[in-house]
Amino acid sequence: MRPSPFSRRAFALGTVASMFIAPKAAGASTAARTFHVSAAGNDESSGLSPQKAWKTLDRVNRAPFEPGDAILLRSGDVWKGQLQLQGSGAEHKPILLGRYGTGRLPVIDMGAAKGAAVRLENRSWWEIRELEVTSGAPADAQMGRQGIVALATGDGKTTNIAIRQCYIHDIWGTLGGGGPLDGYNSAAIFVGRVQGDRVRTGAAENMLIEGNRIERVDRCGIIAWHGGKGVAIRGNRIDNLGGDAIFPEGCDGVLVERNVVTRSCLRTGDPDLTLAGRGYNPHSAAIWLQNLTGGIMQFNEVYDTGRAKGNGDGEGYDFDFGCRDCILQYNYSRNNHGLLLVMNRATGNIVRYNISENDQTHLLALRSNLDDGNLIYNNVFYIDHGTAEIEMMDSRELKDKSKVGAPMRNNIFYATGQGRFKVTYLAPTLADANPGDNRLFLDNCYYGPWLGDGPNDSNRESKTYDPLFAAPGEGGMGFDSLKGYQLRADSACLGRGTAIPHNGGRDFWGNPLPDGKLDIGAFQHRAK
Repeated sequence: MRPSPFSRRAFALGTVASMFIAPKAAGASTAARTFHVSAAGNDESSGLSPQKAWKTLDRVNRAPFEPGDAILLRSGDVWKGQLQLQGSGAEHKPILLGRYGTGRLPVIDMGAAKGAAVRLENRSWWEIRELEVTSGAPADAQMGRQGIVALATGDGKTTNIAIRQCYIHDIWGTLGGGGPLDGYNSAAIFVGRVQGDRVRTGAAENMLIEGNRIERVDRCGIIAWHGGKGVAIRGNRIDNLGGDAIFPEGCDGVLVERNVVTRSCLRTGDPDLTLAGRGYNPHSAAIWLQNLTGGIMQFNEVYDTGRAKGNGDGEGYDFDFGCRDCILQYNYSRNNHGLLLVMNRATGNIVRYNISENDQTHLLALRSNLDDGNLIYNNVFYIDHGTAEIEMMDSRELKDKSKVGAPMRNNIFYATGQGRFKVTYLAPTLADANPGDNRLFLDNCYYGPWLGDGPNDSNRESKTYDPLFAAPGEGGMGFDSLKGYQLRADSACLGRGTAIPHNGGRDFWGNPLPDGKLDIGAFQHRAK
């Protein structure tokens, strides 16, 4: 069997080969037919050249497209309305919806309409690229809105879809509600089956969502719901969302990488908003996974999440219910309401070589059990103001406190200025006291103040030294700002960490890792 070009191995190597060969210019296409659409066109024309372009979106909606076709909208033109595209492509012959000409992207403005600006339903082998999609209409409790949708309904599926280099903005949908356009279904990009669909099989396979810019959307940025295998969400820039930025559910082997998220989770949980409706979940986080196996979140950046009164989350990342054998690695989290949530029924997940700077509230919200096989190692947690809490709450209400949380190894906890850490047990059956068991904290470096009893590490007293970072606390926007978290050559953290098998082979900056003892923190010095 021919391997999928969206295979997980290709993801891990960063070498996904595009299945989609777009026409470089009008008249130079390898597509079967190339249709042109212009605001100055004529729907009675053939559409087969710029001089014979169609005029309206309605004319595009009436056309049954075939494998290899391309539909190109003229750059700089604006259309009011919605697209519901017909037909499916085939392997090596996807259908392209894109643009011709240069300058501003072609604009599809859905206005105050309900539903999606661009919709594929039970379609396969499409590429949508280089479009601007917007609404601008004010929020309305009865108006669920979406940007670009590849939807599976009934017995159908949607597969082999690429959504790339689009600009999607000012789409004010609903934060809650139980309908097919509401809540999580109200997103800039949605693929799969809508939340509430009882069919839970893989409905959206081999999906690539790449290089898009998303701004000012409610509720969500990118949702893949009841998905399948071969889903990649990469290189997107997302800002100013009411709720969640990236949320794959049911997508085994999903890859979420090199996305930049700023100001997500701004409006969920706001008690003054009246647009929530029934079925409203006020909780939101920036990037999170649920009900899947083998997902990877890597090289992402998350900044400045919100956390309104009713939102109990607000973290940068989340392993939620049903996450199995997933990995969070090489990510940056700054000024969020926590780095990470780990829910119960999340097992075998790894959190390694991430950097957290000034994440407030619940730095680590651990709802898991120590026996669940989750492991948090070789991360850096820096705080210079406020209290960063490591919260433990076992929702199964086990009365044995020593079983709550997830093991933490080789991490650096660095508190300076007015910053401090605190261990908090939230389960009602557990007193806020140290359980006296070192399965939770072991072989970490602890620098700076802790409130209360602090971590229960039997080696804590020997590891309260300054790790001697090059320039801690100087992180800004982007990975290039983080070199200050590399260890100096005279750091006591060098070579003093526990050996971790199957450690991924590289540190935060790409330095190789040894098979034996590691340096403590996200940096591994190069052996001479």
